[in-house]
Amino acid sequence: MNWFPLIHIAAGGAALALAVGALWVRPRHPAQGWLAAGLVLLALEALCQCGSFLTDTRESMLAWQRVALLTASFVPAVWLGFSLTFARGEPARFLRRWRWVLAVLGLCLPALTLAFYPVLILETGPLPPPGNWFFRGHPVVRVLHTGLVVGAVLVLTQLESTYRAAVGTGRWRIKYAVVGLALLFGTRIYTASQALLYAGPNFQLSLLNAAALLLACGLIGLALYRSRLAVLDLYPSAVAIHRSLTILLSGVYLVVVGLLATWVTRAGGESAFPLVAFVLLVGAVGLSVLWMSDRVRQRLRLFVSRHFHRPFHDYRQVWSRFAERTSARLDRTELCREVARLISETFEALSVSIWLLELSRSRLVLAASTSLPAGQVRALDVNELLPEFTRLASEKPGPVELETGRAGWCHVLREANPAFFQQGGSRWGVPLVAGQELVGFLVVGDRVAGLAYHPEDLELLTCLAEQLASALRTLNLSEQLAQAREWEAFQTMSAFLIHDLKNTASTLGLMLRNLPVHFDNPAFREDAIRGLGRCVRHINELIERLTTLRHKPRIQKRPVRLETVLQAALETLGKPEGIEIQTRWPELPPLLLDPDAVQSVVTNLLLNARDAITPPGRISLEVSVHGGWICLRVADTGCGMSPEFIAHKLFRPFQTTKKNGLGIGMFQVRTLVELHGGRLEVQSQPGQGTVFGVWLPMIVAESVAHEAEPAHRG
Repeated sequence: MNWFPLIHIAAGGAALALAVGALWVRPRHPAQGWLAAGLVLLALEALCQCGSFLTDTRESMLAWQRVALLTASFVPAVWLGFSLTFARGEPARFLRRWRWVLAVLGLCLPALTLAFYPVLILETGPLPPPGNWFFRGHPVVRVLHTGLVVGAVLVLTQLESTYRAAVGTGRWRIKYAVVGLALLFGTRIYTASQALLYAGPNFQLSLLNAAALLLACGLIGLALYRSRLAVLDLYPSAVAIHRSLTILLSGVYLVVVGLLATWVTRAGGESAFPLVAFVLLVGAVGLSVLWMSDRVRQRLRLFVSRHFHRPFHDYRQVWSRFAERTSARLDRTELCREVARLISETFEALSVSIWLLELSRSRLVLAASTSLPAGQVRALDVNELLPEFTRLASEKPGPVELETGRAGWCHVLREANPAFFQQGGSRWGVPLVAGQELVGFLVVGDRVAGLAYHPEDLELLTCLAEQLASALRTLNLSEQLAQAREWEAFQTMSAFLIHDLKNTASTLGLMLRNLPVHFDNPAFREDAIRGLGRCVRHINELIERLTTLRHKPRIQKRPVRLETVLQAALETLGKPEGIEIQTRWPELPPLLLDPDAVQSVVTNLLLNARDAITPPGRISLEVSVHGGWICLRVADTGCGMSPEFIAHKLFRPFQTTKKNGLGIGMFQVRTLVELHGGRLEVQSQPGQGTVFGVWLPMIVAESVAHEAEPAHRG
């Protein structure tokens, strides 16, 4: 019997049937379209190879081969799109991140194939065993097969990233899809590399691809039945690709196959080489299935624990992983998701769910789960259980078996967390209590092989639950503290605004009351106009100063004369009565600075110095150069500041010692200085004045629009 057409027809039919099934399942998911398109392409490729094998003429054989190559050129992009969306949350984000790779694979390979379509196959001839033919291609065919290898490696890398991110029932659902696609694209890596080595494909390589497709369809169909493609919500790490073993394994596989090819060629057994390579590949896939089996890993650990008297759990490793994976989690959902993954991996429990109490303590909300679909589980109404919750917080109980527990909360969690496997063992619930406060519940179930929880397991589970409860309570307190600080800042800002607007309203009200009486007096009208102008300017200034807090300030450096900026700041200060102004700076080359930002810094410091002085007094502005730095020094003989105020309030918004100040000037000054890459220093004592030092990096500009000015003395 000739197996070639039978296997190709079976593979093509299975792929087309699976494509229809992928589009049929509900709910909808973007991966369905990619999967169906990829399967259709592979089915067409297999059927084209079958047509090429069955045809009677050389021209028809070459025509079918060209169509097969054109179809194969679309395969890498489509299957990469599937691997980026399969079982992932927010699939559009991954597609956007890989859009340029998808564009290169999806446009360049088909475009090259179409451009050289008439001359894709240059030569054909028979090969042993009988019935096998080789097809020597144009050099562009080498580029196509290189793209096929690269695309297959990328697909396997993304699938491995998805598998690493899955845990619990999620990993159980996608395991066979990953194995099937590993078989499919591992085989295609081999066949494409062989086509590269021998400058073109042949029928035996096509037979390997078809056999792999047939086997993969069975495994993918099983995974499709388990997962429906859409019930998982995985977020693979962005750095997983850098730690992936796929590229290494692909390289090792190619080296092994190359050595095997050399040995077989020398032994004169070329006809048996594809079969040997395929057996090796199937063996590698079988080893992968064993490696990914939770049951095998669990039995190995039990064997070591029983016969070598070692603890079932490596506690040091568990706590190290817990600390490493939760220490930087500042979001409640991310924290719960990591802990659920860790507990699932530690106890081989496929179903781990964390339910949290809302602030109103009337509902339980699903925060994370390895089995229940996120966003599709309604919150649990627990108003009637509040007395039980109060008792739990004071008693701090350990794990409770939900099947036998009689408490009301056991019944609620038993209904909300169904068992996915009949032989998954008991389900356990652990109240999350920290600081005499109940924050939620941890539920574990569906343990691999239904293994019972021993006292050692329950003790570790209790410790992990206590750590999670403490971390959740810390997050709750941090959020409450942040809200309190926001409210305090709002109240402080409101007090400043009310004070300023009240004074402005009083001025306008007095003017309005006098308006009917003195309207005919020209002097009154002029004074009223001036008063209106002052009120408008004051309100605009207030709005402008508050607007600076809405947006992160930016600087735009350009060549500028520093003395020009300082003169502008001094003009804003004016000549305060009873205050002596001293200035001194050397002649400086043009510098790269943001003139508006530096002028704002100096102006704020000068105005603060003026407001701090009770005449008579003195303000000095000096500039000096120290190595690669410029120091702007503003000193005054004013009232000074206490060390406590400098340490805790000087640079915080809405903290001020001035009667009419908003307290945002120094906050803005420090921000602008740091944006320049500089630093701000302050020295002050109550009753002894204040000295501010602004240190800026001295970056000399190449040119400015005007010539240098002479050194200034004042």
